[in-house]
Amino acid sequence: MEETHVYESLHSCMISQYRSDSGGVRHVGGNHGGRQQHINTAPIEFTPNFGYGDRAPSCDKKVRATAIKTLRCTDDISNLSGSGTPADPSAQLPFRVKLVDPGERKSRRSSHATNQALDFKTLKKKIIIPYLQLTKPRLTILVMLSAICSYALSPYPASISELLCLTIGTTLCSGSANAINMGREPDFDRQMVRTQARPVVRGDVTPTQAFEFAALIGTLGVSALYFGVNPTVAVLGASNIALYGWAYTSMKRKHIINTWLGALVGTIPPLMGWAAASPLSHPGSWCLAGLLFAWQFPHFNTLSHNIRNEYKNAGYVMTAWKNPLLNARVSLRYSMLMFPLCFGLSYFNITDWYYQIDAGLINAWLTFWAFKFYWQQRINYSAKTLKDNVKFNKGLSVANIYARKTFMASVLHLPAILILAIIHKKGRWDWIYPGEAKRPQERF
Repeated sequence: MEETHVYESLHSCMISQYRSDSGGVRHVGGNHGGRQQHINTAPIEFTPNFGYGDRAPSCDKKVRATAIKTLRCTDDISNLSGSGTPADPSAQLPFRVKLVDPGERKSRRSSHATNQALDFKTLKKKIIIPYLQLTKPRLTILVMLSAICSYALSPYPASISELLCLTIGTTLCSGSANAINMGREPDFDRQMVRTQARPVVRGDVTPTQAFEFAALIGTLGVSALYFGVNPTVAVLGASNIALYGWAYTSMKRKHIINTWLGALVGTIPPLMGWAAASPLSHPGSWCLAGLLFAWQFPHFNTLSHNIRNEYKNAGYVMTAWKNPLLNARVSLRYSMLMFPLCFGLSYFNITDWYYQIDAGLINAWLTFWAFKFYWQQRINYSAKTLKDNVKFNKGLSVANIYARKTFMASVLHLPAILILAIIHKKGRWDWIYPGEAKRPQERF
């Protein structure tokens, strides 16, 4: 029974070879019957040792008998022709084995790579997703939205074409800065769980490819801002790439001031949005920039707190592990700064005065959790607590919880503040309350 099974497998293989040799099409590396076939690039190859020719239908019994004798090793001669002439000893084997020339193997691979159809799944997996990840999509979207919101809050007229160029240019500039950042830090990112899945770390994209991609989209982004908006916005876009991709990235391994430098980078997108339609001499633009600057401290300081050891092990100099109490105090300090900055938006006629109610509630929510985080750290690093390891570890666990809550509050805080500012933009509701439009306006 086992011999019959082996024979049938052998017979099926040889029939396939016969059909191929008799004019059938052999698909290598392409699609056949909806399935992709394998191309042989092994250093050896197997070829059937029996030739059928035109007699294949009539020699089935002879093949069966010969194959069984050969596989049993009961006959020292295997002769398909039926004559009594002894065949070559190698003819006893069902397959002939031969070495494949290395040059031919290389040629097969090249031909396979060239001829194989690049379907969308492969394109998406190997090109689209890795290069999209280089831009840090979520961060880039946030940067783009902050520029758009600032543009929408400008008291001067806007245009669709200008808005479109601003959106495209800001997105490309932000993506370029992020790609440079990833291209420069694969060895450090590899040591952190948070960044281990980045495309340069995985090897999907090389640092050189990341820099080339950054140069391409950065050039396109600055060009879109220069020709589609104005030179001032283009200069701001280029400075965003330089500050984030080079200055901030370099400073991360040298001094804790990198956090302030990173926050300074965050002020550029709202300035870009404002400068697209209004002069930067208007105080409203700096209130918006100040909001983005202040927001980044409760956001990033609480994020870095819970992964401070990873930052330390990777060689990043962060306040979270260099001075934990200062890290918490800075988070609270800049959370409180949100109140006067939002007040400035109403004072300089960017929003109506009702905005202070909504913004005040949102700012109070963020400040509450930032205060809880700071106060717990103040207790943890007091002289009394530092002498008691058990109490210190328990307090640190509580601080970790407050840090996470502050971080989540910051994630929701910024979009809420900006959306509310657009809703409360000065003059938006004058058609409902016409009396508001007749009131004298403050001047800056």
